[in-house]
Amino acid sequence: MKNWLEEVAKHHKEWVKIAKNLGAKDYAEDIVQESYIKLHQYSSESKIFYEGKISKGYMYFVIRSVFLSYINSKNKVHKIQIEEFYKDKDFNEIEIKHLDKSISNDNLKKEDACWRLCEKMDKELDTWHWYDKSIFKLYRDTDLSIRGMAKETDISSVNIFHTLKKGKNIMKEKFKEDYEDFNNEDYNLI
Repeated sequence: MKNWLEEVAKHHKEWVKIAKNLGAKDYAEDIVQESYIKLHQYSSESKIFYEGKISKGYMYFVIRSVFLSYINSKNKVHKIQIEEFYKDKDFNEIEIKHLDKSISNDNLKKEDACWRLCEKMDKELDTWHWYDKSIFKLYRDTDLSIRGMAKETDISSVNIFHTLKKGKNIMKEKFKEDYEDFNNEDYNLI
């Protein structure tokens, strides 16, 4: 093909729709434009075209990658210690102690335990085959149903179903005790 990127851009409206479905909303056009740049820099015609047709699954993953990078950069928040925040304020020590007591230790323990459990599950997910991992993450991180995933990726819904079922069974088996500990509020055991 003369210019394979131009061929990809002919489906621009479809790529924008995918970006919107991922949650990009008003930034969908920008996400797609960034995807074109990423394709130009890191991809090739042989990766995006399969048997002469555009691989919509590959393009979906490129758009998703750009969107998740955008979300990650947006979520980076400058954090400071509470003492630093109140250092220049005209509060006395009693008011600061009152503020500290208003933070519930139970909620912090629960959130910390949930975070640790999620980290364990993500580490397990990183050991999986790239295909199983990609399908599982796509299902977990998007609003797409199995049928929606099949439509977007050109992978059969039966194949997606069995991949997800196998992955869920692995997660249930490996993290059953941790999940029970979490539900029983035994956060220190996770």
